[in-house]
Amino acid sequence: MIIEIAKFILAMIGTGGPWILGDNYFVGAVPPKSHVTGLKLADRIACILERSPADLVGDLPDFRAKHIQVWNRNIDYLSAREDAEQIFGVLHGATGWDLPIEISGVQYYAWTIDAISDPAPIYNPDDIRRFEFSTNFVFRVSLP
Repeated sequence: MIIEIAKFILAMIGTGGPWILGDNYFVGAVPPKSHVTGLKLADRIACILERSPADLVGDLPDFRAKHIQVWNRNIDYLSAREDAEQIFGVLHGATGWDLPIEISGVQYYAWTIDAISDPAPIYNPDDIRRFEFSTNFVFRVSLP
């Protein structure tokens, strides 16, 4: 489900957005180099991470509450904050969305998407002067 969520975020931002899957936007982990160019990663990146197994609801076997962390970094505090706020703005409070169909071939439906809190600075700055933010979300999804 994580790749469906990652591609959903890209779709919500739009094709003119700053994120390119495999170049400065990653799913599951940040690699040492860009998958697109093979070069060193840029200072501006984002990664979609799973934070815990999905909560299950006994009475609704096809319903899951999937916990996702959006981690991002940029060269200065305000740019990193702006990137985090952009993703927060398109996700928090979203309701009623079909997630893209990906590898699993399953069509997930996002009933609600809620941030657990505002984007938070988590590294100010790192060892090479980049700033990092983290935002945690709960995607409440089901099979249609």
